[in-house]
Amino acid sequence: MFKKFKNLFSYKKVNFKEYNLPHEALYKKILVQSYNDWFFNDLEVKNDINGRFEIIILHIFIIFNSLDQNNNENKLFKQNLLETFIDELESTYRELGISDNTFSKKMKIAAKSMYGRLSIYSNTINDRKSFDEALLRNIWPLDKELTNKVHKLSEYVYKKIHKYNNKSYKDIIEESKREF
Repeated sequence: MFKKFKNLFSYKKVNFKEYNLPHEALYKKILVQSYNDWFFNDLEVKNDINGRFEIIILHIFIIFNSLDQNNNENKLFKQNLLETFIDELESTYRELGISDNTFSKKMKIAAKSMYGRLSIYSNTINDRKSFDEALLRNIWPLDKELTNKVHKLSEYVYKKIHKYNNKSYKDIIEESKREF
């Protein structure tokens, strides 16, 4: 029960469950990349459940923004990827011991946060200044002085979007085998 909780705050290598379906495999890649020390050491993202939530959402946004929007197969894949994330979030909350009385409230807050971030990132991605402001507001809400860190993270996001732009989810999975 406490394995995920321990992993959330552990600096050791994290073992993720096996995922067999394509959206699960890409979600695992997102998780592995989101645990990269670069985010927490170099960019000073808080190395806690909230910081990791932000970095995972940012990677989901990269995938969502990159996938060819006119492809029905990609739309279904995006839905399945999001459902996998929500299932994992639910499991994490349960393992953290969130009581049934507050569980639905916590999940509503998390879902609202997730959709809000995906929306604001989508609405600002074409305006670098606005996108940077959204990153600063969401990832470093208490530290407005990290503008150099914001630019590094923003550049990372733009490079990943460019790398995967208008690809099918199958192409993204294949390319992410080498490096996300």
